[in-house]
Amino acid sequence: MVVPALEAHLGTPRAERYLAQLTSHLSHGPGGLTVLSTSAEELVVDLGTATWSVRAAPAELLLRVEADDADELEQQSARVAHRVEQIARRDGLQVVWQQA
Repeated sequence: MVVPALEAHLGTPRAERYLAQLTSHLSHGPGGLTVLSTSAEELVVDLGTATWSVRAAPAELLLRVEADDADELEQQSARVAHRVEQIARRDGLQVVWQQA
């Protein structure tokens, strides 16, 4: 079975900084989030009804959201986009989702 997923590539030279900031912020479990794993390159978060991963590359931040159903995927991807855009507002980063 294929799990519905969306991805977004955010071009930024500060991807590692954003990953570290998200890891620090989400480690406190806001809004019922649970951090499943962290490393210097990746963060994986359980959103309850979806899984969100963030990876830092030299020139981009890669976001991926997977959910068992399309409605949850839409809701959770909007939640993720809002959170990332808040953190990256100074750089004006915008999350544009594409089918994975």
